[in-house]
Amino acid sequence: EISRKIKSQKTRPFLPVRLLSNMTFLQLSMIEEHRIDLPGFFYHAEPVRFYPSEVNASHVLGFLGEITKSELEHSDRRLYHAGDIVGRSGIEKEYDSVLRGIRGYMYKQVDVTGRETGDFGGKRDVRPVSGRSLMLTLDTGMQKLAENLLKNKKGAIVVMDPNNGEIYAMASSPDYDPGIFSGGVSSSLWNKLMSNPEKPLLNRPVQAQLPPGSVFKLVTATAALAYGIRSPDYSDVCNGAFILGNKIYRCWREEGHGELNLYQAIAKSCNVYFYRTGIDLGIDKISDIGRKLGLGLKTGVDIPGELTGIMPDKNYLDDKYGRGRWTKGMIANIAVGQGDVLVTPIQVAQVAAAVATSGLRPVPHIVKAVQNKDKKSWTFIEPEYKKPVDMLASSLETIKQGMRMAVMEPGGTAVLARIKGVSICGKTGTAQNPRGEPHAWFAGFGPYENPEVVVVVVIENSGSGGSVAAPVAGQLFREFFL
Repeated sequence: EISRKIKSQKTRPFLPVRLLSNMTFLQLSMIEEHRIDLPGFFYHAEPVRFYPSEVNASHVLGFLGEITKSELEHSDRRLYHAGDIVGRSGIEKEYDSVLRGIRGYMYKQVDVTGRETGDFGGKRDVRPVSGRSLMLTLDTGMQKLAENLLKNKKGAIVVMDPNNGEIYAMASSPDYDPGIFSGGVSSSLWNKLMSNPEKPLLNRPVQAQLPPGSVFKLVTATAALAYGIRSPDYSDVCNGAFILGNKIYRCWREEGHGELNLYQAIAKSCNVYFYRTGIDLGIDKISDIGRKLGLGLKTGVDIPGELTGIMPDKNYLDDKYGRGRWTKGMIANIAVGQGDVLVTPIQVAQVAAAVATSGLRPVPHIVKAVQNKDKKSWTFIEPEYKKPVDMLASSLETIKQGMRMAVMEPGGTAVLARIKGVSICGKTGTAQNPRGEPHAWFAGFGPYENPEVVVVVVIENSGSGGSVAAPVAGQLFREFFL
């Protein structure tokens, strides 16, 4: 192992090679006792990350680790050397070049054995430059609450400003203690984390690709309005089931919802209304609006490892099932957020932001400002926006009203997200899961009149969105407004 590490540095033979990190007192004592037999060996203390805050934010902040051989081969060798500690995930990785600073050099005279014989009086030394700081958008109180609400659960929470994309809270559970990586992590601990079936290293807000359940009805409804398939007042009758060929597609409410228009279908989350709407639309129209709202695409959040989810269209279904071998029933399922459609929580937050602002699509971001090289001033990050969907403005206004009814009116599926004195808009989802209990979703914003905050909650394998996710969202709204 020692020989391998030394050989990996053969292009820079006069630079020290890191052989061991996080040494124990016993190891250090043994080296000191045998120093005369170990010419060229030395040790030095290194700074480590310390996390004094009450919040964990492990998936946001990320962790550090030694640079790998592969990474070294593809990096600027003037900036990165073997043994360097680099960001491995989260903000630590995304902004590594800002945080790490610039190394310094101290020149020494040595003899053929590598023993120091003198120096150059510091004339050729280069002073190191410390890294710069980052100012984050996270709100400590909101982040702490989000983490506490997810304790002993699997899931994710995103709290975001719909107007500029600033993320106030981003929690993923289960999480991990970022402090365990501060001095390097053993291979046994790393393997334990990687093999954990609960996936504590998975950054669920940007990497969990899940069926959205009825939250996706927001997309189906927007598509129906945009393409003129439905008007806001178009009425349909739900008797509890929709028959297509020889198959029965049931509503979650067994006795049905009776006659209802689009606003009411959103508020009461009627499956039958959206089965028929989805089939009348067809898969490509649903997919078109889904993509316009950001599904199937990366949001651009400044956290590495973001996944795209799946927004199926005709080509996707042809490739997966064979040309002409997929059915209208599959479209009906997709229309209510089941089947092949998969989303990430951060994508759902961007969809909710588009509804809240009638078409504005800010890029979610964690970093608010970057410290300048003078270490005294800051450069604030200008908000970025995806191509706005202002052509959908009137459609999204209708969706917004339906979401308000879901929370604020009797019979709405999201009434448990209601808080005193603020008009909240929301949509719940209960995503069926073949491997266990359904995933509970909530996506919403408030206040209705001038939205200031988006809240997305998903709790895996937990039950219905209305009874599980909506109350969690209510506590987050309460923290923000009250």
